[in-house]
Amino acid sequence: MLDLHCHILPGVDDGAKSLDVSLAMARFYAADGVTHVVATPHCNRSWRLLRAEVVPRVAQLNEAIAAADIPLTVLPGSEIQIVNSTAYRAEYEAGLYCHLGDRPAFTLLEFNWVARNYPADAVALVRWLRDRGTTPIIAHPERHEFFVHEPIRLRKLVDAGAWVQITVDSLLGVNGPMSREAGEAMLRTYPDAVLASDAHSMRRCSGLKVGFVLVNDWLGPDREQQLRANADRVLTAMTAPG
Repeated sequence: MLDLHCHILPGVDDGAKSLDVSLAMARFYAADGVTHVVATPHCNRSWRLLRAEVVPRVAQLNEAIAAADIPLTVLPGSEIQIVNSTAYRAEYEAGLYCHLGDRPAFTLLEFNWVARNYPADAVALVRWLRDRGTTPIIAHPERHEFFVHEPIRLRKLVDAGAWVQITVDSLLGVNGPMSREAGEAMLRTYPDAVLASDAHSMRRCSGLKVGFVLVNDWLGPDREQQLRANADRVLTAMTAPG
């Protein structure tokens, strides 16, 4: 089982503050049935974690996890916030970003929380990425008011080829009623979706198992299996030889 959005790298952003916290999160994931997590530190104006820093830090964390005898594999990635799409395209082509699994097939994109910072050419950017063989996964759209109150924004991104990532804490109501209702609605609406924890610490780490239970209860076993299959597709793209 894969969690593709997790701030498990110690001491780099607002996620795990120490290696001890990272290891505690790793133990929790293993107990939850998760076999792989993608470390997705922020890449934004406050924390700019690029590939050159992420990849060696993930290798170091995997060594510590193995030494602690925890059955979990951490893969490199990042949560890349888009404000200036022109700058993003240049840095994408320069190979600065760490996409999911350090492979180009999938990348985790976040939009700024303020609606006025939403790029006017966001839909064109999604198409641009798809033309280059990269599928963008939109991080936690159920938490963004402008996606919830103007659903056509997300619909256009999905129609252009984006996937959506819904956060388990949102389905649990931790992020408020708007995000809970929107998360369920988006899971009903968009087939190309994945669940993720967006864990930052042991106090913000609900895992995945409870999310799949909720999906089964609300949307049925077929939808649960579809979401699991979507995650498996991402995992295969990140780990297949080649």
